Amino acid sequence: MTSSKNDEESTMGDERKATTGDSKRLTASNSSSSTEASGKKDIESGRILGPVVSPVAGAVKAVTETFLPKIQKVPWIHFFILSFLIAIPAVGYILLFTKMGYGLTTFYYLSRYYEKHAYALGGSLAGFAFLLYLLDIYYWNSKFGRTMRMLAVAIIVIGLAVLVCFISATHPYGPISIYVVLTPVWLVLVRRAFYRHISMRTFVPWLSGPLFLNSVLVLAAWIAWTWWDADNKWILANRLADAEESGCRPDLVNYPMCVNMDNTTDSDVCFTIENNQMPVWTPDCPRTCIKVWDTCYNQFIVWVGPFLVSLGLFFLCFFATFLRNGGTVQQEAVKFAKVWGFLLFTMWISASLAGAGAGLSTTLAALTLSSFVASAVLLAASFNAAEREEQIMTLWQKLLDNYGTYLDVAKGLVVVTCLPVAVVYLSVSFLVQCIRRMKLQCSRQTNDEEDGDDSIIGASLLTIEAKSLVKEFRSWNLATVYTYAIYWGAVFITFTVLAAKFTVLFLSWLIEETKTMDVGAVTGILLLVGVLMFLLPPVPGAPIYITLGIVIVPVGREAFGLVWCIVYAMGVSVLLKLFATFLQQKMIGGLLKNSVQIRQLVGVNTGLIRAMKLCLNERGLGIAKISILCGGPDWPTSVLCGIMDLPLIPVLVGTLPVAALVIPTVLAGSFTYMSSMLLEDGNPEFPWAGIAATISTAISAVVLFSFMLLAAYYVEQTMSTKANELNEMPFDEEVKIADDADIAINEAYQEVTQWKELPSFAQIFLLLSLACMITSCYMIQLFQDDSFAEYQLTYNIKDHLNGDWKNLVKPIGLVAILLFLGSIVFLLVFKTWANWKARRLLNKRTQHEKMSPAQAIEEISPSQSSNEASKTVDTMISIKNNHDEIEVTQEGVIEGQ
Repeated sequence: MTSSKNDEESTMGDERKATTGDSKRLTASNSSSSTEASGKKDIESGRILGPVVSPVAGAVKAVTETFLPKIQKVPWIHFFILSFLIAIPAVGYILLFTKMGYGLTTFYYLSRYYEKHAYALGGSLAGFAFLLYLLDIYYWNSKFGRTMRMLAVAIIVIGLAVLVCFISATHPYGPISIYVVLTPVWLVLVRRAFYRHISMRTFVPWLSGPLFLNSVLVLAAWIAWTWWDADNKWILANRLADAEESGCRPDLVNYPMCVNMDNTTDSDVCFTIENNQMPVWTPDCPRTCIKVWDTCYNQFIVWVGPFLVSLGLFFLCFFATFLRNGGTVQQEAVKFAKVWGFLLFTMWISASLAGAGAGLSTTLAALTLSSFVASAVLLAASFNAAEREEQIMTLWQKLLDNYGTYLDVAKGLVVVTCLPVAVVYLSVSFLVQCIRRMKLQCSRQTNDEEDGDDSIIGASLLTIEAKSLVKEFRSWNLATVYTYAIYWGAVFITFTVLAAKFTVLFLSWLIEETKTMDVGAVTGILLLVGVLMFLLPPVPGAPIYITLGIVIVPVGREAFGLVWCIVYAMGVSVLLKLFATFLQQKMIGGLLKNSVQIRQLVGVNTGLIRAMKLCLNERGLGIAKISILCGGPDWPTSVLCGIMDLPLIPVLVGTLPVAALVIPTVLAGSFTYMSSMLLEDGNPEFPWAGIAATISTAISAVVLFSFMLLAAYYVEQTMSTKANELNEMPFDEEVKIADDADIAINEAYQEVTQWKELPSFAQIFLLLSLACMITSCYMIQLFQDDSFAEYQLTYNIKDHLNGDWKNLVKPIGLVAILLFLGSIVFLLVFKTWANWKARRLLNKRTQHEKMSPAQAIEEISPSQSSNEASKTVDTMISIKNNHDEIEVTQEGVIEGQ
């Protein structure tokens, strides 16, 4: 108080222009007394512990602020009461559905005795919900109607929970999802029962502390439990024993040799496990039979269940902090997104190492989705209808402000994924409208004003809700949205078919063809292919390193041995990267730096590249320069170095740390190939290779993202700290002219592709392209096993595809690929016409700008009909002549006529 008061007096003295000497003495005296008092207080409280503790305290504070939510302070009595109430459903789930309780028995009985009733229950619930939707349950607003609506919703929720339990043997992530969704419902009931006097918006932040405490306690209990007894650890013997005990069905279709032929045991497989020991094998039982339960991950979900409960509570804890008073929601949301992504990535890696990565990926996706649904329940309970609408509009406006330029891209994704769903919705809307016209007591009453809408063909056949969605859809820039939708579909087909299927086919062919060659010849071929791929701007380096890791192993194993051939592949990869950097810098950037197209392709006038130029121009090899050389985009960075005439040797030396990325990426490829190598008896030659491939992939991903983040950090830092230098840096005028021309052609393209202005044939071509693409995507997604033959990296075309690589594609897959190609052809026809139309419009505008006003008026008016002339009269034409703008107004057009 004394210090602040005196500071205020000092400030006031300055404002009054008091004597300088008195003011200085007063300030010094106050500063001295304040420092002494602060020092005594720190010493007495024991906070001054020397320089050793300060870094530790700083690190703890940084970790706390980065990874932990900000807890709302609550009275202790309420804190413990809420913690106890939150623990009730958590303990119930752990007892019923995890190995810490009776989870194995629960899953077994559900799979054996109740799963057969799942179809009947699911069909009944679906029919009941559909009937309620047809009868407009949302509009039952009378007192009796609201009661019946609550009863119907309760029946559906309870029925869904029971259904999820019935199918938990085949979908073991169901119970944890139901637990996470129902937890906020339980908390809402708690508030209504015990805290009715507190508003929901105040109550939800109170939950942050109790939720976090329960999350930590559950996690600690699970960790202690796993180390308490050997039967609780995730080891092979326990995994196999728990698989059978939890109701997993063995995969005897792919492993027919594992069928139990001995009737003296109850096991379905040819080996037995007693007291969680290693399997006891029958004489004819191959060791590969331990894989019969690989497709079932019930036992893993039962074992890891408490950790999933802890994750769900942690998610809800973070969400509860978003609603606290004075909270910075955006910062907390960003922090939470980072922490949640880190946790999911870490858990996926851990599960992959444990042999359950495929199943856990689905589980984590279900857990994340259910957590967002649970958050929506809390959010809906915290605001009334008007407030929820206001919050949604505010959020939507923020999205438009920040990401409005990408909105059409997102709309394209919605179209390609949800268009079939939209067709179903419109069909159901027609049924609802028919029922509404019957004037039933329980249906929403319609009127002629709602039914009549001349802007929509057949509007009277749709509900008012469907018509509002159709209106919104028609307001979109449909040609652009459809184009992006086709692009999304092309990306999906590329990754699921071309990359996933044909890349494996090509690599297996390459391995087979090079098997008889020596290492030198194979290295030369791979170097040639790698250089050609590096010279393509969109191609990153990681696929090239993986290819080298895969192909070199089978060729160089006999010559060098397994270890040294992998080391050899690493060295070749690093040299390939350096040689490609040399070619990109000197042969492309250096020789073609006078080419406007090359400089424009690099983007020399963009803010990103201009900031990179400042970093690369720095003398020496600082961390910023190395980060950009290793973490920047391969082709533009190297070509930019050539355009800037940077010396080659320092650039190559600064690129050497990329070996930190090359080494784990090559290892990932080598281990991937080794994991598919089998011995003569069918057992894997390297059973650990799959785990090693996962570890290597994770490390390479971490290194890649680290390089990228460092590069982005230093570029952003340069843009913020050296803004003046960036502003003073001259732009490339030739590239600017080319960029302006591209902007003009793009604007003209947008103008000529307005949906209402498109001729019928152009609309038909674009719609055909979209329909073919959507059909192809759905065929690949729904019938993937019927579209392509099973083919692995160690297979060969002669033995597994009857000598013809085209046998990889089955008839359904062939139809899907043809539809994909047809979609591309239709899109190319449309874009060719649209680009021609845009250039024609741009040329016409350029000619008008070169005309005199009289010529422009003469060309406009005589050739137009009366309707066209009236439209032209209502416009204002600005023509630049000798840099003077002359406005031709309505009177000018009349005088010209």
